[in-house]
Amino acid sequence: MNNCVKAMAVRSLLLLWALCSATLAHGGDSTGPSFEPELMVYEQTDERRSPLDVANVPTLKQAFGFEDWLSSTNKGYSYTPHWVLIPLRGAYQALGNDQPLWLAYGYPLVDSIAVYFLQQGKWVLAARTGDQHPWKTRSRHAPEFYFPIPPDSPYALVRLQTIGSLQFPFSVYSDSGLETQLYDQGIAHGLFFGALIIMIFYNLFVFLMAREVAYLYYVILISAISLFQLAVMGYASMYLWRDDPGWFNAHIQPITIGICLTFVTLFTRNMLNVSGISTKLDRLLLMESGLSACMALGGFFASYTWMVRITSIWPLLVVVTVIAVGVVAVIKRQSGAWIFVAAWGAGLVGAVLFSAQQQGWLPANEITIGSLKLGIVLNVVLLSFSLASHIRQLRREKENFEKEARHNYELALVDGLTGVPNRRAFDERLGQEIDRARRDRRNIALLMIDIDYFKNFNDAYGHQQGDDTLVRTALIMRNCLRRPSDTLFRYGGEEFSVILPDTDEEGARYTADRVMSAIRKLCIPHSESPFKQITVSIGAAVAKNANIEAEDFIQIADQALYQAKRKGRNTLILTEQRDNPVVNIGDYFKNTPKDTL
Repeated sequence: MNNCVKAMAVRSLLLLWALCSATLAHGGDSTGPSFEPELMVYEQTDERRSPLDVANVPTLKQAFGFEDWLSSTNKGYSYTPHWVLIPLRGAYQALGNDQPLWLAYGYPLVDSIAVYFLQQGKWVLAARTGDQHPWKTRSRHAPEFYFPIPPDSPYALVRLQTIGSLQFPFSVYSDSGLETQLYDQGIAHGLFFGALIIMIFYNLFVFLMAREVAYLYYVILISAISLFQLAVMGYASMYLWRDDPGWFNAHIQPITIGICLTFVTLFTRNMLNVSGISTKLDRLLLMESGLSACMALGGFFASYTWMVRITSIWPLLVVVTVIAVGVVAVIKRQSGAWIFVAAWGAGLVGAVLFSAQQQGWLPANEITIGSLKLGIVLNVVLLSFSLASHIRQLRREKENFEKEARHNYELALVDGLTGVPNRRAFDERLGQEIDRARRDRRNIALLMIDIDYFKNFNDAYGHQQGDDTLVRTALIMRNCLRRPSDTLFRYGGEEFSVILPDTDEEGARYTADRVMSAIRKLCIPHSESPFKQITVSIGAAVAKNANIEAEDFIQIADQALYQAKRKGRNTLILTEQRDNPVVNIGDYFKNTPKDTL
């Protein structure tokens, strides 16, 4: 496992731990001392009658038909007011009278909650608040709702009304127990959002470095999820829109869910390369992306009454489509697809349980309340591993591309006929060796080798025989080089060159003699040559301390080769470096026999 994957794995495990801690803190049992009171609920269908008109509790229960209720029960989406009668004597017995008690309502999304306590034979309003009311109406700095219980008040009467899901998570805390609960909850939720912020900035950094659009989609996706969670957990009202929460709390959920689903589909198309898997599925994802974007835009203007039901169903359809696309990718053996399916499968299970709880089809308990966050936990963590797999795949593709590019580059530096490096490779290598020799103050030698009367050989024996001769002579000359640093190149046509690093005049002459002798020993017939066999002429140049430019060095060796040809060929001319080497190239080509051109 490479360092990138290890880092992502550690980060994902950190996120898993943090998010699970936050989920348990939010949806599980409180850590501080608390008491879960009995509940009696009345649904008010007649606005002309109010429970506040009756202060005698037995008469109240009988007149309005209050029914026993469990805190885990919910009514789903119901906009009619509901009144909750809560006996408090059991809380005094369980928690004692030595410190103040607090009535807690643990559902931050309720639009309106009004709390009354029975005092001196009448119902006295303690607070009227909710997520449609300014923050100053709250009694504690916390995302949920807390109300101080007056000493010796036997009953609380609470009026609830909301467009969204109506739930009844009431409990009673002692003052010290509430402090402990808020402290532990703050730490856990801080880990939750801190981990999400780390994921956002880490992937944003990766996007800026790699310019891979999947990371940008992922950043926007996690950002939308984070804002959605801030809203549903009550922290948005607590920190972002304290003074005027009405519009924001009524519209933020469809907006964030629409943005989230838009980039879920775009992220899926990019991660799984859906256009290469199925054109129909790709078009379906594009359509769902467009509809989700419309839902996000509609969230700014449409009535929350309609949007709240759409946002509880549409995400399920999109996630089912995403999972179906992932299954197809798994069937086609696409890298990382099974992790992708597992991630969105976990998200789908969490979303289904949460939606069913919101609709009132399932009771509100630890599992259903925390299911969405747990689904997000597993989804984000597994998608991190899926991105890691995506990174590995991109890295493998990059390595293969670079390997192929290097191979192609090497092919571009190799002569296709003889298999030795070509002129381009010669130019690069000579410059490198001259720089190295100059830096180390060492000598360097250059041999320019030409096959004698080769044009006449081609005319007499044909080009196929000529090519075979080039291959054989190249092989023999390469075998004459003893050191790994000595390199043979095909300079062009029948001309070859040899670079000899760290070589003086004696070494250059020795190598040149070996080459000439080996070629003669081949005994390749050449009826058009005065020597009656293939021979070579060699021009050698030695630069002391490499105090010379590559172009000048080549000209000196070329001049030596020209002199060898002028002396009758099949010979060696070695020229030492001159202070101002000048060769008249025009004269060289004019005086050189045509068979060597």
